[in-house]
Amino acid sequence: EHTSDRVLSIMRKPSFEQFETFKKIFDRINREENLRQQLIPYFISSHPGCKEEDMAELAVITKRLDFHLEQVQDFTPTPMTVATTIYYSGYHPYSLQKIDTAKSEKEKKQQNMFFFWYKREFREQIMTLLRRIHRADLIPKLYGKEREK
Repeated sequence: EHTSDRVLSIMRKPSFEQFETFKKIFDRINREENLRQQLIPYFISSHPGCKEEDMAELAVITKRLDFHLEQVQDFTPTPMTVATTIYYSGYHPYSLQKIDTAKSEKEKKQQNMFFFWYKREFREQIMTLLRRIHRADLIPKLYGKEREK
């Protein structure tokens, strides 16, 4: 549901390394058996604890894995979950650690657009945001060297 181990930990999910290991095995079997099976991952933006930097890194990782995401979701609070408790209180109920959450429409849209790094209509916004959060180093990884300026 995410690539950031920090966010996955809040979700109480295993490290993304497990998914990457699975994908390597899946791709190898596809090649060896001459199959055309696909993995369709499911990711969530704006989960409690998720920051723009996490989404920027998610974009780079999913590009490297050759995913063009479409089945994505913005976090929706669900009754009786730890994530919803964090969303409304701002604190993790087990550790009492303060955890920020994107709540405004603007914050949510900024996180969500990283899923669609490959769409032309988001390129300039993404590059501007990457510069603002001091992660311009990710621009060439998403768009190549000519887009770095």
